[in-house]
Amino acid sequence: MKTLLPCLLLAIVAITSVFAKGGPAINDKCPVDGNAVRIIYRIFTEKGNVAFCCVDCMSLYEKEPSRYPVVPKKPGS
Repeated sequence: MKTLLPCLLLAIVAITSVFAKGGPAINDKCPVDGNAVRIIYRIFTEKGNVAFCCVDCMSLYEKEPSRYPVVPKKPGS
């Protein structure tokens, strides 16, 4: 048990650092279809992290980002 606890803590720290990369998303709605975003689908851009609702929307945005304007979150949300 004493050796298991440090391993679990290390795993939690590693997972947290992966998901925290680059900070939170700058948007609440998918720029492609307007659905609520899921933070696991995101792209790191010069504007910040842009999140999407699905991998299909993320792929469409990557091909032609100028076609899909990103609406930033309202302050305090």
